[in-house]
Amino acid sequence: MIEYLLFIIINVITLITCSYCPIKHIHSSTPTTGFIESPGYPSAFSAPLDCIFNITTAASNVIQLSFVSFDLASKNQLSDQCLDSYLLVVVVDRHGRQHVGERLCGNQVPLSINTMQSWMQVQFVTTSTNQKHRGFRIQYRILSEAAIQEPSSTLGESMFSGCGGHSTPGQLSGEILSPGYPTTYPKNSTCNWLIRVEARQRIYIRIVHLHLAPTIAECERASLTIIDGYKHEKYGIDRKESTSETSEAKFCGSQLYYAEEGMKSYLSSANRIVVRFITQEGPPSSMIGEERIGFKVVWTAVEGLIGEGDESVNGNSCKDQFMCHGGQVCVEQGHGICASRSRLCIHSSLVCDGIHNCVEGDFSDEQHCYSREIITSAALGFSLIVLTMLVLVCCDQFRKRRRLRVMIRERRAASENGKCKNMNNNSITTRIQPNR
Repeated sequence: MIEYLLFIIINVITLITCSYCPIKHIHSSTPTTGFIESPGYPSAFSAPLDCIFNITTAASNVIQLSFVSFDLASKNQLSDQCLDSYLLVVVVDRHGRQHVGERLCGNQVPLSINTMQSWMQVQFVTTSTNQKHRGFRIQYRILSEAAIQEPSSTLGESMFSGCGGHSTPGQLSGEILSPGYPTTYPKNSTCNWLIRVEARQRIYIRIVHLHLAPTIAECERASLTIIDGYKHEKYGIDRKESTSETSEAKFCGSQLYYAEEGMKSYLSSANRIVVRFITQEGPPSSMIGEERIGFKVVWTAVEGLIGEGDESVNGNSCKDQFMCHGGQVCVEQGHGICASRSRLCIHSSLVCDGIHNCVEGDFSDEQHCYSREIITSAALGFSLIVLTMLVLVCCDQFRKRRRLRVMIRERRAASENGKCKNMNNNSITTRIQPNR
């Protein structure tokens, strides 16, 4: 009986020892690389196990995973599920949502997981004690968010150009045109433009023109999508409810279907946005010959939204920049159905640059530029007149001085010639005197 109890105690201790797998926290605020491995790798791992690798970094960085070696138990034949041993990758986005991937098992090396997030969890679970597999080895890479370029672009027709690209460091505003604008656009194409501004800034997108198809139902023909640059795409499902903030906006058909104010614009939640244009077909024959086909987008770097009666954005004063007027837009004046336009704080250099950088319907950044141009033109004209007069006066003085110098030289020359004549006459008179 005692031996049996000792046997049970030993087995329990062994089970507890094998199951013990402390959470491993990996954090780096700067770009780096490293590896995570299953316990005992490359030897066979024990069971049962429940290991968690928590990888975090600064918000200005992102995390990517590459699978170097992968050897776990295969899926269960009856349920076709990973049960005996599996790997689970959870990505936590910047809104706190958890994106849980599928269970990974078997011996086929999984594809790399490239995220735009700064927090990942890797969970390793084993349940069966009859394991003879080597486990896994994964390389994690922490990269600077600024080093991540735009997704690759493909053009279905080589005659076109201008498909995809990115903004330059320090750029505050710009425009994006569909390839072939304003006459047509290519088929079977995917174009990605990356807009990135300073970390403290956000991005305001305004669609100036949109005409992709006769009806809004033809999204498969061509569509324009504005995507939050930190959106977590194509991996897992959300474990938490989505926040009220939208992570993308999709546009199809024509701008006639987005007549309500504010429908043709988008304000990012952070400093990074991807503008994506996807086509399967070119414009229909009914559109050929129309004035403008495709799209034109204007983007602006902003400090953020400004509340009513407040001249600061996140505690930072907007006094050194330009504060858009905003104001109200009313659908029915008599019934008081009104809404407030967003007030943006933009860089002062964007004022009177010929582009409306405030929100739709707010032209305050270009409102008084005509009078400024008149004042500037008048000042330049007056300066030109004054400069011309100064040049004429200087030229006249120069001519007078030149004439005076010529007269002085002539008089000196005449005086010297007179002296020479007198000397010559005296010498001649001396030579012809008779002898006495």
